[in-house]
Amino acid sequence: MRRIRRALGTVVVIALVLGGYAAFEWASEPTRPSLAAVRAAPQAAAASAVQATCAPDPQLTAPPVATPPEIAAALASDRLGSNVTGVSIWIDGIGEVATNEPDQQLIPASNEKIFTAMGALALIGGDTTLTTTARAAGPVVGGTLTGDLVLEGGGDPTVRIDGDHSLEELARQVAGTGITQVTGKLLVDESRYDNVRRAAGWGDAQIANAGPLSALMVNKNRHRSDAAFMADPAIGNAELFREELAAVGVNVAGEIEYGTAPDGSLAAGVLTSAPVRDLVDDALLHSDNMISEMLLKEAGHAAVGMGSTVGGVVAITDKLNREFCTSLLGIADDGSGLSRADLRSAREWRQMLQAARTEPWWTQFVDGLPVAGRSGTLSGRMRGTAAQDNVRAKTGTINDAVSLSGYGTTAGNRMFVFSVVVNGGSANGSESSIDALVSAVASYSG
Repeated sequence: MRRIRRALGTVVVIALVLGGYAAFEWASEPTRPSLAAVRAAPQAAAASAVQATCAPDPQLTAPPVATPPEIAAALASDRLGSNVTGVSIWIDGIGEVATNEPDQQLIPASNEKIFTAMGALALIGGDTTLTTTARAAGPVVGGTLTGDLVLEGGGDPTVRIDGDHSLEELARQVAGTGITQVTGKLLVDESRYDNVRRAAGWGDAQIANAGPLSALMVNKNRHRSDAAFMADPAIGNAELFREELAAVGVNVAGEIEYGTAPDGSLAAGVLTSAPVRDLVDDALLHSDNMISEMLLKEAGHAAVGMGSTVGGVVAITDKLNREFCTSLLGIADDGSGLSRADLRSAREWRQMLQAARTEPWWTQFVDGLPVAGRSGTLSGRMRGTAAQDNVRAKTGTINDAVSLSGYGTTAGNRMFVFSVVVNGGSANGSESSIDALVSAVASYSG
């Protein structure tokens, strides 16, 4: 498990505003839990955060304090000022030290994956795995399956056509049971999720970028782009499975259709995904769109027994509201952030990240975030600054929308939580200004 490398101590400070700037007076108050304390006892931290009578942490909504000059200077970047820029930065023991349009609802781009990842860990559970199963719906005698072979999609977004964890491997498992002939059909069952192939806010460009959604996903459903496959990817993936079966000597006599296996049908082959915590890692570290979309639908399945984008959004919003004791106001339209209908303010992203620190799944969440100058989508950013090997954050980039939200440690050894969301015609290209702002916070010694 990846670890944050710097100690994140916390001390509470009272900020007194004098002459337009903040003079800080130290006070003896109870400290907030440090990262080390949360890692050591996440269950205890979660239990103390969610009481029988739910009351939100007052620090989440405490009024801002004056901005230190070195942070204010970075916030005044022309690139940030020429767009609609939402900023909310909190330093433990001090407060919300920097804001700019903090409550403006903005398109978050891939910061949407923060919402999805939190919901997946809270609702599905980090240890859960997803399975793709081939079932023999009939007796097998002398190598002949008298009946249908059913391919069940279980929401695993990592199944490949060939190689490891693939349809090729699943076909070999079927052949390994001794089946050489199937008298019936090859049925495909994608009923774990609905058959809606895109989020409401996706246009043709978004579905072309991501691929059509299905509970049976192979090569992230990007191996074909024709109209028939985009409308019905599960059937197309079953065609691939039939080819793999034939290659290992298993002949299916009938056609490919939709269907389900009777209860008690023999599992002739099973592919098991990595645990959800690892899928969340991939979604956050590499900003994987299809993993995120499948996790959103799986969250809906976990909550209400039917996987859908809308069901996942409702389930995650309700779960986070109950666990954080908050009322989330933003709009989630998909799981990946491709949709331009996603809207949430920088302050709400910061409050979500801040509240998550006392959840039992927070360690799994924060360990999945890219590290500045080191890994994932942040590997080339903030190198040579106080943020390198320190800040963990989720990036976001689509046309006219750029974002960065996450955690870090100041030079004064305080944890900070931040969100910066930039929307506008010159938003793309604002990454260096965002990085300078975050690095200024990391360098702050107060």
